[in-house]
Amino acid sequence: MFSNKAPRCPRLWRGLRWAGICLSVGVLTACAQPKSLYSWDSYQPMVYAYLQEEGEDYAAQVQTLEENVESARATDQALPPGFRAHLGLLYLKLGDGAKAVEQWEGEKNAFPESSPFMNFLLRHTTAQADVPAQAQ
Repeated sequence: MFSNKAPRCPRLWRGLRWAGICLSVGVLTACAQPKSLYSWDSYQPMVYAYLQEEGEDYAAQVQTLEENVESARATDQALPPGFRAHLGLLYLKLGDGAKAVEQWEGEKNAFPESSPFMNFLLRHTTAQADVPAQAQ
C-alpha cells in the first residue's frame, strides 16, 4: 500500500512546507499585541464620564487618576497626552488651584506642543485668582 518511493514533485512539497511555515509564523506574530506607549488605565472612561456630566464626584475622579499615576510609575510607563491637563481641571473644580497649576506645568513639560493651551489656562486661572484678591 505504501511505497518507499520519493514523491513525484519534491519542489512542490518543499514549497508547500515553506508556505506552511511562513503562514504559521505570520499567524503567531499577528496575535502578539504591541506594548502601549502610554498607561491609559481608566483615563478615557473618566474623561467620557466628565464630558457626559455623569461624574459629578470630582474628588473620586481625582483619587482614581492619582492611582493611575502611581500604577504608571510602578510599571515605568508615561502618562498619556492630556492626562495631567484633565487632572489639573479636576483640581481646579475642587478649588485647589495650586495643584491645578502644578499639573498644567507638568503637561507642558511632558508635551511641549500643549504649551500654548496650557499657557492660556495658566494665564486665565491666575487672572481669576488675582481678581478676588484685589477686590478685598
